[in-house]
Amino acid sequence: MEFKEKFLHHIWDQQHLIAELNTVSGKHLKIIYQGQYNNFNGPDFKNTVLSLDGITLRGDTEIHLNTYDWYAHQHHEDISYNSTILHVVYEHKSTSSFTIREDASPIEILELKNQLDADIAKLFCQYSQEPDIAKRSICDLLTINQTEQIVLLIDKYGWERFLRKAQRFNAELSFNSFDQLLYNGFMEAMGYEKNKFNTLAIAQHFGWDVLSEWKKNGMDSTELAAIWINYAGLWQRAEQLLPPVSFQKLRKGFETQNFTTDKGSFSWNLFRIRPANHPVRRIVQAAVVIDSMLQKSFLTALLDCFKENDIIKINKQNDCILRLLNPQEVKLIPQSIGKTLSYSITGNIFLPILNLYAEKTNNTRMLERVKEILRCFPAENCNYIINFMRDYMNPELFKVISRKYILQQGLLQIFHKFCNYRLCEQCTQEHKHKLLTM
Repeated sequence: MEFKEKFLHHIWDQQHLIAELNTVSGKHLKIIYQGQYNNFNGPDFKNTVLSLDGITLRGDTEIHLNTYDWYAHQHHEDISYNSTILHVVYEHKSTSSFTIREDASPIEILELKNQLDADIAKLFCQYSQEPDIAKRSICDLLTINQTEQIVLLIDKYGWERFLRKAQRFNAELSFNSFDQLLYNGFMEAMGYEKNKFNTLAIAQHFGWDVLSEWKKNGMDSTELAAIWINYAGLWQRAEQLLPPVSFQKLRKGFETQNFTTDKGSFSWNLFRIRPANHPVRRIVQAAVVIDSMLQKSFLTALLDCFKENDIIKINKQNDCILRLLNPQEVKLIPQSIGKTLSYSITGNIFLPILNLYAEKTNNTRMLERVKEILRCFPAENCNYIINFMRDYMNPELFKVISRKYILQQGLLQIFHKFCNYRLCEQCTQEHKHKLLTM
């Protein structure tokens, strides 16, 4: 059967697998969280969490059609793949039961061929037998005139995407407290797509408990920013980008602090980065926010921010979230995080984690609050996927979707689940079923 490796990414991301999985070596495998798709260099999925014979592991996943592709692509000589904990292949043709990383560590192999769920074979046939599906110029789903029914379906996928985000954070609770979880998510978002794994690595190296202890011992936001800039290896860039006064404050803060001189190894993607989004600026801004959170806890600060009487303020885009992420104090740089990024962090990080916290504590009122907020949460700026979908969409439908965050998320979920893999027939069949059952 002919298909592309990209389709295996879809299978893995949607977990079209049987319940009882076994690796090639015979170990029992349970996927707790499949990881985040990686658009850049390195393993295909980052931050996978799995249980191997009852032992919980966290790392990355690499996916290939055949086992030998690991060596054909020279991953065995690439140190960026040494975080890989699972090699997923459609077919295993090697005599070895393990794949060997550059650091000589063996990793388990999962062969998918005989461990797929019952429905995926049908999708395989559809995928391989419909070469013209990519040539369709009109999407049946997005051009049907029954706007209300379409909105209901897109809304359903918006909630599905939201709950998948919460699922990701639930997997990370195996290793982190809620404070660390919020800290990780915030720092990852501050790196944007190009550098998010680097800024996440900073949060993972300097954990919340460590920073809390340093805060008790007198650390301020300037010292924290300097510690992070040093660890990130960005002093030269900081001198070029920051006002001289700000840079000197950072230098002095680093020289006078006695907490750490740790320095990491990073490869920063700075190609076509706008100055306002440069990692140096975002790291400094993040340090100010995290320093203010350390005074009590990240979770407590967030819960205080979502008091019931603040819901209306959120709807007016003039609320405590902006104050939370833009503390009023003397800053090293004049730019703030701003409304656009603040709302993106809230929708993609804070609200899914709050929903998870409410579930873990059986707080039904908080669950309802999250739903209330999401129903009227403002839409984000249109990205390339939304703009792509708009070209195939009924204009009136797009006006409705472009105003609400949850509907935008539904459109993204439809794209990632169907459009990106040319599974149009499955999508439109589900749409028709939705109309018939209303």
